[in-house]
Amino acid sequence: MGTSESVQKLQKQDLRNFWKARYQPNNVLFSIAGKFDWDHVVEQVQALFGDWSGHASLSPEQRPVPTASIALEHQDGKQEHLGLMFPFPHYTDPDYYAAMVTSEVLGGNMASRLFVEVRERRGLVYGVSAGLAGNKNIGAMRIYAGTTPEQGRECLEVIVNELRKLEQDGITSDELARAKVQLKSENVMRGEGSGARMGALAHSWWYERKLRTIQEVKAAIDAVTEGQVLAVLRRFSPLNPLTVAAIGPLDRDQLIGNTL
Repeated sequence: MGTSESVQKLQKQDLRNFWKARYQPNNVLFSIAGKFDWDHVVEQVQALFGDWSGHASLSPEQRPVPTASIALEHQDGKQEHLGLMFPFPHYTDPDYYAAMVTSEVLGGNMASRLFVEVRERRGLVYGVSAGLAGNKNIGAMRIYAGTTPEQGRECLEVIVNELRKLEQDGITSDELARAKVQLKSENVMRGEGSGARMGALAHSWWYERKLRTIQEVKAAIDAVTEGQVLAVLRRFSPLNPLTVAAIGPLDRDQLIGNTL
């Protein structure tokens, strides 16, 4: 993302040079969804982009090596922002849909473990969630919690404890069933919008070179088992390596203590 200094130094020509170097026909994908005439679309694309020439070199692949770490940025105020992340299946991993289910159970909705344990039962946060992040080569589970400095340590302790229970026990059959219903419903509802469907098709083709239908995605979600989720948690420990980042007034001893 850069720094305030590096962003401040950017000039118009820097952006033009970057655009010219990177945005070329060989690494552009057109994705179209909705009610359209195929022949007309092809004709329009040819008319608008047919004489577009140029070639972009391949972007260097970034393959970071996750390590356990703690990063704190001091900021005076009445809020403490917590971020946790650990490696998890990426988009093309065979266990990706099991990872989706696990993410949903952990912090994907108002019935999730983090929402219930951290917010509803203890009132420690104004917001808490978990979700998948990643690309073709690397994936991760990310967790966010917004709390107050007074509750920061307890909030972190409860989250880490939930990760420990998830690693040890996996998920229940009821949680699996609810997560499947939620994910399939979201998939169907997103598919009703041409913009979201367009994005899903682009995502699928860019990473897998195939187009997944809504029915294929539903079938992949339905195929997830409790055993598969537990196997994923054996492959990717939620606690090792675990990265913790925080922005707020707490120092390391005040926030972390003996939690990790």
